Amino acid sequence: MDQIMRGVCEQMIHNKKQLTQLLAMVLLLNAATNVSAENSKDEDFSFDKIVVTAQRMETKELDTPASTIVITAQELKDTGAINVFDALDHTIGVNSFSYGTGGGEYGAMMSRVIVRGLDKGTLVLVNGAPVNLMNYNTMRVIPVEAVERIEIVKGSNAVLYGAEAMGGVVNIITKKATGDNSGSISSTYGNYYKGNSLLVNGKDFMFFYKKEFSAEVDEQNRIFTKDSTTGAKTDKISLGKGNNESMFLNLNLNDKLSLNYSYSNAESTYNRWSGKTATKPYSLSKSIYYDKRSNVNLVYDNKEAAFKSVLAYNSTNLKGGGAATTDYDMYSINFDNQKTWWLRDGKDSLIAGLTLQREHNGKNYSSANFDRDSYALYGSYSREMTDKFTVTLGLREHIVKANEYDASQNIMLPQLQTLYKINDNTSWYTNIGKSFEMPATSSPFTKNVSTAIKLKPQEGWTYETGLKRINGNEAFKVALFAMNIDNKFAWVKENTVIPGGDKNLSVQINRDKFRNKGIEMEYSKKLNESWQYNLGASFSDPESKTGTGDWAQDAAKLQLSTGVTYTEKKLLTNLNFFYAGKREPAYYTMNGSTASSPNYDHRLGNRIDLNATVRYKATDSDVITLSGYNLLDKDNPVSNTEYWSTPLNYRLTYTHNF
Repeated sequence: MDQIMRGVCEQMIHNKKQLTQLLAMVLLLNAATNVSAENSKDEDFSFDKIVVTAQRMETKELDTPASTIVITAQELKDTGAINVFDALDHTIGVNSFSYGTGGGEYGAMMSRVIVRGLDKGTLVLVNGAPVNLMNYNTMRVIPVEAVERIEIVKGSNAVLYGAEAMGGVVNIITKKATGDNSGSISSTYGNYYKGNSLLVNGKDFMFFYKKEFSAEVDEQNRIFTKDSTTGAKTDKISLGKGNNESMFLNLNLNDKLSLNYSYSNAESTYNRWSGKTATKPYSLSKSIYYDKRSNVNLVYDNKEAAFKSVLAYNSTNLKGGGAATTDYDMYSINFDNQKTWWLRDGKDSLIAGLTLQREHNGKNYSSANFDRDSYALYGSYSREMTDKFTVTLGLREHIVKANEYDASQNIMLPQLQTLYKINDNTSWYTNIGKSFEMPATSSPFTKNVSTAIKLKPQEGWTYETGLKRINGNEAFKVALFAMNIDNKFAWVKENTVIPGGDKNLSVQINRDKFRNKGIEMEYSKKLNESWQYNLGASFSDPESKTGTGDWAQDAAKLQLSTGVTYTEKKLLTNLNFFYAGKREPAYYTMNGSTASSPNYDHRLGNRIDLNATVRYKATDSDVITLSGYNLLDKDNPVSNTEYWSTPLNYRLTYTHNF
């Protein structure tokens, strides 16, 4: 079977245009032969999904006073996503990217999720427990096959979840054992990616294992570096071969207690051609990075007593690259406990909780270890003022214990939310809240840096109002928002803030302010049993104050997305398009100087992304999936340093269920 699959894939790789035309023809053929299908009502289908994250209890989207998006396991499968970053890639108001194929990362070049333009302002949770480390919200440790659903809550959620929930919260909720004896094996081949996986389900456990391989991606960004002293240039960067081994285990210890364990072990290669001068040719420098990550969470959920407790451990160990500055040994421990009371015959609710957290950053840039301890008490009270109008008041007292680098912090975080049910299908909400974020645990590389810079938490307010209309097979959501953040974090060269500092070492500083205001709109429609489509748009104005005191654009101002899915008996086809335009200035100019240089005028190019998936269910047990990504083969900049997304690539997957 492997040889057959490899041969088919190699033949398709031989001609990129043929594959692109094949995917387009399948989609157009389906449209042409089924466009006259009659509308039908699917009573079991609704866009009014259940949301847990926004209020720490189950509510329908219409009853949730926040901007929410729910991505189900079925939707992940339909779009052909192979990692969580792929799943979020086309979400309005979100910028999600990874540097390498299949979620690859290279030392401190970590993948990330940015909500509403605020970098280092999105909190990622796994089953309600934070996994952010060093202010990065990487999600590589969770294989997409282990995901039950992803909930995205945009806007401040600091009252319920604490630090870093400034732009929004992404909660990855993992699958549980199905209670039967079943499983699947899967094999994938593509021009830049291949992998094999195994899934086994038992009565009280689920186990998933995957081994992945990524091929070299040549010309991964444009010429961007020139040393001002020696004149040496970096002409080309390529991402070399890599591999990743991951696993996920769910154990239902009893009807209230479950254990989830995720692990990944990746190796990646980064190639740089540099050193060219008038008399010297380019030389190749190859760096190999080793990345081990694990996540363990023990969840006690007593629904009868309305009590939930989550104990979570999250760790990252990064080594390689040939420099001590790329080595990280970090972990976090989080213990969260919440209790819910229902008052006035269930009309009102009160949630109260206690959170304890330790963050640890091991040897990094110096021999010193760094630990940060924090504690929090939080509460959220929802009162039904009338049959149609509900008010929610939230408050969090967050205490950060003083240590060698940080002064003690005692931060009070209030939140006000309202929800007005205009009718059974329409609701109007407001959400106003304060949020904050501590400096990254990797910021105080040395005592000298910490003493000179005196970092403060970044903190501020988010204001939002929105309208939701969800009527069975149709959904429309619009949100207006404004953000104002003080002491925004930025990375600069040490010598720019410390006299005599290292010009090659980047350090974190507070750069005054960040602000953004905008509108987000989403529309989804299920036409009939076969056809479904969605449209989305975001217009915003994200800005940061520069070192000169001027305001400068900080992220893309425009996002557009559209997608269509067709299902008919054994066949599913899905097409997704995403556009990001009016983008911010690039970090480097064409001659290698940075955005702080005089006469700077270079901006990121627009991002134009077209993906497609065709899935055929050959038998009840056998499924073949063909997915194509970046079908227009664009050099799409995914970051302000102009690293590009993977060129046109495709994957053919065979899955056997047993």
